[in-house]
Amino acid sequence: MWPLLACSILALGFAVERFIMMRPERVVPLWFVKRVRALVAAGDFGGAMDYCRAHPNPAAAVFTVALTLNERPAIPNEVIRSTVEDLGAREMDDIALRIKPLLVISNISPLLGLLGTIFGIIKAFNVVASEAGLGRADLLAAGISEALITTAAGLLIAIPSLACYHYFRGLLEGRISERMEISLRMFLEDLFEGRGGR
Repeated sequence: MWPLLACSILALGFAVERFIMMRPERVVPLWFVKRVRALVAAGDFGGAMDYCRAHPNPAAAVFTVALTLNERPAIPNEVIRSTVEDLGAREMDDIALRIKPLLVISNISPLLGLLGTIFGIIKAFNVVASEAGLGRADLLAAGISEALITTAAGLLIAIPSLACYHYFRGLLEGRISERMEISLRMFLEDLFEGRGGR
């Protein structure tokens, strides 16, 4: 039960942390995107770079690289576009990696519960096999009942952990990815307009 208790604490901690950190407004803040776009549209690329560095978030990391590439006039727009798209996908992958612990916990918890049940059943049969328990079916039933508690505990941890994992995965593949894609596209349009056709 101690490993299961540790799993439950970890699952709760990861779930709460992801609920806070994976809000779409935190990953790709619209107020931030609007401000950066306004600076880029005004031709203030240095100000946009400083603003990105002052407000770290996944979108800012991608914008910073694009603005750095923009400082080299010889780099064509298509190179900047492909780099930005790759970096945007990488940022999404990094976020996806941070929800993997919930999937791991949901897979390990039932196995730990089953292992505890097996040890409990072995113990129950040993008690029944001893002289004191010979012919005492009630001792066997009590031992097995106690042993099954670990399986139930493992499932009670695994089911919410798996549900949280799929919730966050759906959020990432839906609203967050869509918001990131639209923000990057609009940012690049403003950047390329400022650079001219290259």
